[in-house]
Amino acid sequence: MSDSIPQKRKKRNFENRQVYVGNLPFDATEQELHDVFSVMGPIKNIWMAKRPPGFAFVTYKRTVHAYDAVKYLNGKKICDLEAKVEMCEMDFKEDLKRRTEENQRKLKSVTEG
Repeated sequence: MSDSIPQKRKKRNFENRQVYVGNLPFDATEQELHDVFSVMGPIKNIWMAKRPPGFAFVTYKRTVHAYDAVKYLNGKKICDLEAKVEMCEMDFKEDLKRRTEENQRKLKSVTEG
């Protein structure tokens, strides 16, 4: 037996750092959103909907910045419209990956069965 202490595996950070931004004008740009939302903290990613337009997801590097964005920007004018800013229940990309994997398993079980 070894006297070494087992190393703890680094746990992945599942804290939510993503906010939903709704009621955006169709011509809003990523740069406009970055200018507004970066005031709350460093941004990791901005994803803007194209079809249909009018909403986006902003992912921060830290959870606290996402909460600050909701607290201070919800209901404020962003790109000349009163924006809806809410915490996402799950990271958009993580959810997409999870759903894709689930659907692939379901499809495999149906086609092989």
